[in-house]
Amino acid sequence: MEFLMGFVSDVLSVPAVLVGLVALLGLLFQKKPASDVISGTLKSILGFVILSGGATMLQGALDYMGPLLEIGFGIRGVVPNNEAIVAIAQQTLGTQTALIMVFGLIANLVFARITPFKYIFLTGHHTFFMAALLSAVLGTAGLDGWLLVLTGSLILGGLMVLMPALASPYMDQVTGGAGVALGHFGTVGYWLSGTIGKLVGNREDSLEKYQFPKGLQFFRESVIATSLVMFIMFLIASLAAGNAETLRLSGGQNMLVFSLMQAVT
Repeated sequence: MEFLMGFVSDVLSVPAVLVGLVALLGLLFQKKPASDVISGTLKSILGFVILSGGATMLQGALDYMGPLLEIGFGIRGVVPNNEAIVAIAQQTLGTQTALIMVFGLIANLVFARITPFKYIFLTGHHTFFMAALLSAVLGTAGLDGWLLVLTGSLILGGLMVLMPALASPYMDQVTGGAGVALGHFGTVGYWLSGTIGKLVGNREDSLEKYQFPKGLQFFRESVIATSLVMFIMFLIASLAAGNAETLRLSGGQNMLVFSLMQAVT
């Protein structure tokens, strides 16, 4: 009995294993072949492990940016980026995030069944982001344990049916009534944009008419565009902090090389 309790405790306390278990159950319920079950389960676990490894690398880069901004400009920097913050948060909130995500998906199914909002939210990475946010906010508010998970799951499940419903009228216009909903937690902003657009916009004026010059087509690649922007930011912060401080933080590395390597990290 003690061995069993220890095993269950380990499963629930290791986010990667917990996510893999959820994937395993989902594949078994779908009656997938054994090869798909093994592959899908291991890929889920490996994906979470890779995310955690990426978080460590990302946190290392951010550890440099903070001091550079503080020394160079006298300000404290923040990172307004979902992927960056959520990845770092998994180091301390991984279990709570995984549980809120799993039970939030179940709550989504229940709410879609018993309410007029028949929407199933399939944007998995945004569900993950919101689960991480809820675990952090509710934990800061004093909730913990199963109360935190239950509250977060109900809020998450509710948002997963309300957000698509809010954007539904505009999605029907865009898709010609194709029955496709928008699964995104920034829907309030989209709804507000649509409402304002109805009042002051012109449907004939579309961004699809505008094209990047051929020499700037690489900006369509988000990874390349992000790396270039971060390189410029690191270079400006390094110049502002001064060569001596940059050399100290980088361990004697050239400013340009240091900025480039942190930008692509």
